[in-house]
Amino acid sequence: MNTTPTTSEKWSTSYTVVGGKTLGSKGCMPGELSVVVLGRSGKIFRRELLVALDKAGVSDIISMEGTSASYDVEQMSITFPRVRFLILHKEVSTGEQVNIGISEARGDNVLVLKDDMRITTTLISSRLMEKIITAGSLCTVPVLLNQKIESIPSIQAPAFFRKNLKVMQLLPRTDGIESLFPFDYAGIYNREKFLGIYGYDGTLLNPYWQKMDFGFRAHMWGERITCLTSFKLTYLGDIPAEDATPDESYKFFFLKNLSIRFTGDSGVLPSARFLSFMFKAGAGFLRALRDFNMVRKWVEANAFRFQSDARSVTELWEIPHHEG
Repeated sequence: MNTTPTTSEKWSTSYTVVGGKTLGSKGCMPGELSVVVLGRSGKIFRRELLVALDKAGVSDIISMEGTSASYDVEQMSITFPRVRFLILHKEVSTGEQVNIGISEARGDNVLVLKDDMRITTTLISSRLMEKIITAGSLCTVPVLLNQKIESIPSIQAPAFFRKNLKVMQLLPRTDGIESLFPFDYAGIYNREKFLGIYGYDGTLLNPYWQKMDFGFRAHMWGERITCLTSFKLTYLGDIPAEDATPDESYKFFFLKNLSIRFTGDSGVLPSARFLSFMFKAGAGFLRALRDFNMVRKWVEANAFRFQSDARSVTELWEIPHHEG
């Protein structure tokens, strides 16, 4: 058995790796897919999913485990010798788990799914992977089905209504339709592109604003998140509800995304945005100023990666006519 304590240099989160085959290279065969499994159901559905992935011949499977695994990980590592179980040493956000999982993955493309989801086919076909690689998207999102095998509105489309940002949820009817972010984090990520935009912001603890931040940053930096209708995942349990309450995570989403202005060749955080941020944050002057300056330094460090701002992304977003 392979048990290795590790600290991710990129994400500064320590974890222990249990099991998994020891490979001499970080690489996989061209086109080979890694899979990252995120926990939600405990052991209810986890074993069944790992069996399905093992039967499908997936050679690189990463199972993200919380600080107190609900089952015997060492025994599971014997049952599933292909699987690397990553036991986190502290509780982290779901986006941070995705970051670590994709960072550890050996494949160029990484399927991320929750343990209460199932792939509708026995494996991801080479033809589907060819389509994904040719499209060149940062992330390819699936058609998500409920327990009745009905498609759910999982495509996220931003729009302004009376100057307020709203996100509409649409049905994924056509190949190539863009989504602002992956619903429930599920999708096939291009590992290089994902790490290149720094992944999810692990400091935003609310999953909704974490995904919103990831999505806007991706699009403002010139990446695409698209749907492939032949790629389908089915929920075995209830579909999670989103909590879009403006909270501590929202204020940083607002500052890092909605407050940015694109000048034509770079992104800037104008000083004039400070007062509106302070009022939205509901914090004192000194706390707001500290947070504002921290984000401003981040924007300055990445200024020339911006190819547009959030308003441009939203105003130019194409919404299919049949969705109204």
